[in-house]
Amino acid sequence: MPKTFTPSKKDIIKLNLIKKGREFFIKYGLKKTSIDDLVRAVGIAKGSFYKFFESKESLFLAIHEASEAKLRTELLSKVEKIKNPKERLRIFLKSSFAILEQDPLMHAVFCGGEPEGFSGFIYSKEYEYHYRENIAFMKDLIKRWQEERIIRQVDAEVAGNLIASAFFIYLQKETLGKETYAKVIDMLVECLVNYLSEAK
Repeated sequence: MPKTFTPSKKDIIKLNLIKKGREFFIKYGLKKTSIDDLVRAVGIAKGSFYKFFESKESLFLAIHEASEAKLRTELLSKVEKIKNPKERLRIFLKSSFAILEQDPLMHAVFCGGEPEGFSGFIYSKEYEYHYRENIAFMKDLIKRWQEERIIRQVDAEVAGNLIASAFFIYLQKETLGKETYAKVIDMLVECLVNYLSEAK
């Protein structure tokens, strides 16, 4: 018979899974971290894991999304103070790339030497849902910035996907090398700013 947990015990277990998940994903990557490793570290049966998360990919995204939500709030608070439209858009994009590069969890999964693991991940239902949520966020932000004349009148969904797609260049960071990658990001940001900006 499956073990039942009190609400407070559930909260503790979920927090421990998130804590250990982040630790293991950073240390070993997504592919090499197993559910067996996670439940052993937290002290629960393997079947109990699925009371909290559908898969280890779901756990990874829960960890990532919590961090992402906090960073988005901080970033938007920072850029909203910038009055120049082009500069606001430029700083938003550059800071977003910087956040991606500085997050050890993202580095472990995207640049951790396990491309086949990541390839499977981006075709998972968990990642598909996460991507749609990101596009919804970008659409709302683009529409708001269009009202403020930060971004010109373009299809918000297409523009949101354009921006989201640009971040996949991060997958080529190791291949491009540090210097070339930095130059590519600068050029990519300027292309996006010049195309999307209301101010010419």
